[in-house]
Amino acid sequence: MEDKRPQYELNNSKKKKRAKRPMSTKAKVRRYAEDVIMACLVIIMIFSGWKIYTIIKDYRDNQSLYDTIAGESRDGEFTGDIDFDALRKINPDIVGWIYYKDTLIDYPIVKGEDNDRYLNTMFDGTYSGFGTLFVDAITENPFKQFNTIVYGHHMRNGSMFAPLKKLKDSEFCRKHPRLELITPEGKFHLEIAAFLNEPSDSNIYTTNIKDIGGREIYLETINKLATYTTEVALEPTDRIVILSTCAYEYKNARYMVICKMVPWEGENIDMSYESVEVAEDSEGAEEETEE
Repeated sequence: MEDKRPQYELNNSKKKKRAKRPMSTKAKVRRYAEDVIMACLVIIMIFSGWKIYTIIKDYRDNQSLYDTIAGESRDGEFTGDIDFDALRKINPDIVGWIYYKDTLIDYPIVKGEDNDRYLNTMFDGTYSGFGTLFVDAITENPFKQFNTIVYGHHMRNGSMFAPLKKLKDSEFCRKHPRLELITPEGKFHLEIAAFLNEPSDSNIYTTNIKDIGGREIYLETINKLATYTTEVALEPTDRIVILSTCAYEYKNARYMVICKMVPWEGENIDMSYESVEVAEDSEGAEEETEE
């Protein structure tokens, strides 16, 4: 059966095409600005990705270097047997090695001519933001005097002295009460006595304290400023190590971990040091600690 409905053809050929309205100058400017912004965002994303990659690579490479140095300085697990002769061939500024179980602290310690040298210099002399753990440059006898201050960076990946932040929690300290310090003289436990959060100009950053009175005031100041103290008693005739790194609670804040040096069992080490001079009066001693 034929379809008798009228057939219609659509013929658009005769329709007039609507002329495109020319883009206004304002619209052109807006379109150009959008393109520029989009291009900038793409560049920023690429740059940010590259920056993150280089930071991660830098962290990995630098930590790998220290792992290699640790491997060269001893054989296998940490036993306190450090090959200082091998380390001196890499860097004659070596004065010790520090280790803290269950953290990344497992590094050499150096003493430079100033406190800037090792802020951005690795143990092998290469440039890096990691730097190297270093003793305050004015220290006369590192680890053989009343107090020795060791500085290290607070790295975001938890390396260098970043684990010191964990000691803000006294419970972490209770479970990890000591570090290990190895020097050419012998093996020492660093028994944690106190944790402080102090500014960078704190009097605790005083060293080479010669007289008993000054040392007593120094220890009293530690007890007064401490966030917490432990059962480890400090005496003015002890050898004390202060571990310091940046904190971020306020401007120029520092974490400070106060430790007492104690020889390992079986280590026959004479812990005495230079002759002790008795201060003429407490005022003179106090003035010395505030230099």
